[in-house]
Parts: sequence; structure tokens; C-alpha cells
Amino acid sequence: MSNFETLTLLVSLLAVIISTISLVRTRKLAKEQLELERVTAELSRLQIQSLEEDRESKTKPKFNVTLSKLGKSSFFYISNTGEGTAYEVNFELVDCEDSPLTSDLSEKFPHPEMKPNSRVKLIAAMHLGSPSKYQVKLSWKNSSGENQSETFWVTR
Repeated sequence: MSNFETLTLLVSLLAVIISTISLVRTRKLAKEQLELERVTAELSRLQIQSLEEDRESKTKPKFNVTLSKLGKSSFFYISNTGEGTAYEVNFELVDCEDSPLTSDLSEKFPHPEMKPNSRVKLIAAMHLGSPSKYQVKLSWKNSSGENQSETFWVTR
């Protein structure tokens, strides 16, 4: 074999080695890029889900029920602190044999509409034998007409 052929063979072998190294690196880089694209797609999905939950929470009412004493009188306060409106709101004391509620309940409930930052006050006729805590169930319809309910424990 002549020097020229030997040199050509060495250059060809060097080119094959460089091509193989380049191919291996390209495959490794492509695999990392696919993994990065998968992670990016997952993050995008989570971000879209978070945005949908935020948008949905802005249309939901959020209730708070408290039992407060003002002077000699006690009151149940039902407040909508959320950003959505509730319709046909009902108030019910659960497992309460000695209900402190007066005729005020039948006059105010079912409440036709509770907009954001609104509240309803119910008179509670408390006496020495009244329980110190009550379980309250609120039920309502959301803006899409679905029935919702939530249970609260209130103490005096």
C-alpha cells in the first residue's frame, strides 16, 4: 500500500470516528430535547389547569357563618365572601333539638340571591341551656344552576 493510500485510509477512518461521535452526541441531544419538550408540555398543561381553576373560583360564592352576641342579643351571620353570586340560599341547623332560631328564619330563607360581599343576619334566641356549638348546613345554587352545599360548625 502506498503512502497516499495509507493517508487516504487514515483520513477516512478519522472521518468515520468523527461521524460516529457526532451521531452519538446528536442522538443524546435529541433525547434531552424530547425530554425538555415533554416537561414543557406538562408545565403548560398545569398552567392551563391553574388558570381554569382561578377563573372558576372567581365565579364561586364562598360562605362564612358566625354566631355573634351583640348586647343581650345573639345573631347568626351568613356572609358571602367569594366573588360569585349564590341563588336560593337555604340555612339549616343540623341535629339541633333546641333550635334558637326564631320566625326570622322563615322570613329570610330561602334567600333569593347573595351577591359577593353580602350578608344576612338571623336572630338567635339563646338561653342558659342552649348548646355552645351548632352545626349549620348552607345549600345554594351557583350561577350555572348546580346545587351546592357546605357544612359549618359555629360556636358562641
